[in-house]
Amino acid sequence: MINKKILLVEDDQDIRETLIELLEGEGYEVIFAENGQVGLDKLSQIKMLPNLILLDLMMPIKDGFQFCAEKDANPKIAHLPVVVMSADGHIRENQQRVNARAYLKKPLDIYEIIDIVEKYCV
Repeated sequence: MINKKILLVEDDQDIRETLIELLEGEGYEVIFAENGQVGLDKLSQIKMLPNLILLDLMMPIKDGFQFCAEKDANPKIAHLPVVVMSADGHIRENQQRVNARAYLKKPLDIYEIIDIVEKYCV
C-alpha cells in the first residue's frame, strides 16, 4: 500500500490511539484530530490531502455535523470521502445527513474497520 493517508477525527483518546495503531499496522498513514475544528485546521495545513476521513459524529468544540458542513462548503476538500463513526442509534440517518460514504457503529469491530477503510480509501 503506497501513500494511503487517513484523517481520523475522534475525541475519545483510547479509541483514537487504538485506531491509529490498527491503521498504521495495516500500512496507512494516519493524521489525527481530537475534534472537528482541529480536523479542519489540519486539512487546511497539510500538503497531501488524505484519501479518507474517519469521523466521529459526537465531539466537543466542533462535532461531525459541523465538520461536514464546513468541509462540503470548501471546494478544495469537499470531494474527500467520509466514513462516520458513532454509538448513536440513528447513525444510518446521520450518515445520509452528512453525505458520508459509510458508517461504523460503536463499539467498533476491527474487521469491519479494515474492510470499510480498504473499500473507501482510494
